[in-house]
Amino acid sequence: MIKERNTYIIITIQSVAIVVLLILLVFSFADAGRVAELEKKLAESGTIVQECVNRNDSLSLLLQEYRVTGAVPPFLNNRQIEDLQKKGLSDPIRDLREDLAAAPDIIGSPAVLGGTMGFYYMDGIHILNKRWVFAYFEDGHLAGAMLLSYEIGDEGEISWEVLDEIIY
Repeated sequence: MIKERNTYIIITIQSVAIVVLLILLVFSFADAGRVAELEKKLAESGTIVQECVNRNDSLSLLLQEYRVTGAVPPFLNNRQIEDLQKKGLSDPIRDLREDLAAAPDIIGSPAVLGGTMGFYYMDGIHILNKRWVFAYFEDGHLAGAMLLSYEIGDEGEISWEVLDEIIY
């Protein structure tokens, strides 16, 4: 009787162990599926992060090149430059910047403390496209920015229109 009882206990323990192992096996397969899914999402995220890093590096290089060389910003393309040249501007970016700098009277905000409002920094005049310019101005005490539109006349003369202006 003791032998049968020991056999029964051993069989029960083995059965419980087998059931526990089967349960662990089922959960491990479920976990393996989740792990595989998470690994896939992680790989996709890594790809997205790498694409963002590459774009950031490219933009940083463009910005650095622009700051160092004064190269044409990416928002004014070669076709637009050619169109402006056909209208009589030999060096459109330089010509537009110089013309605007020579027209401080279009700044609507009054100067303070004896200053004179003007466009004093050529790199603060951004030619956005063949119609618009964003420009920084100041008087030494106050600073602001404006959005302007411009047109080129038949003989290359530039006319300006202030679209919006803000003092910081």
